[in-house]
Amino acid sequence: MLRSFYQKHRRKIDRVDQFLLGNPILERGLVLAPIVVTCTSISNALVLSGAFAIITILTILITYFIPKKLPYTIRVILSAAVAACIFVPLSFWLRERMPEAVFSLGVYLPLLATNSLVVQKSESRYHHERLPVMAAQLFTASLGFAATALATAFVRELFGKGTLFGQPVEWVTRTAPALLMPFGGFILLGFFAALLQKFRLYLEKQPRKKGRKEDRHA
Repeated sequence: MLRSFYQKHRRKIDRVDQFLLGNPILERGLVLAPIVVTCTSISNALVLSGAFAIITILTILITYFIPKKLPYTIRVILSAAVAACIFVPLSFWLRERMPEAVFSLGVYLPLLATNSLVVQKSESRYHHERLPVMAAQLFTASLGFAATALATAFVRELFGKGTLFGQPVEWVTRTAPALLMPFGGFILLGFFAALLQKFRLYLEKQPRKKGRKEDRHA
């Protein structure tokens, strides 16, 4: 049923879905570094995902109205400037409420202002869509980023530290600290990407047509 629904509505789904099949991290390899390096705890993943959504959605929506007649380079610079203006008050707000998480994210938090969806995909993809379609794409992309970040952080914190939300988990008696290293994050994301690709192949596979045995032996 799921396969037939996807194949029937494939064009519409592929156009707006960036949560699963069009996931910006697992499908396109975008914005990998912040997740690989910083998502070693669920608290880090929550702060990173929230900041990514606010900066990316607001920046691309605002810069959508920049005249297309301006040179490409100027539009990219303006996008980065708008993202920086959004990041500054956001960073102060986060520092007041979640200073430990902000410290853990380090330089990767301000780098969200120049993530590839803002400086690259905004001009090559998003700004070529109609506003409602673009808004749906940005919303699903933010959800896809958050889902990937939280899944990665959950596995790394649970099996790398033996904790969840900073609290010890009693049934985890052995941990693998290598998961907390960047290469552990790369391996885990590669595993998630492989699962996503397998799911995509399942959805795209055409169902076999059952033929009658008597026709085959006729």
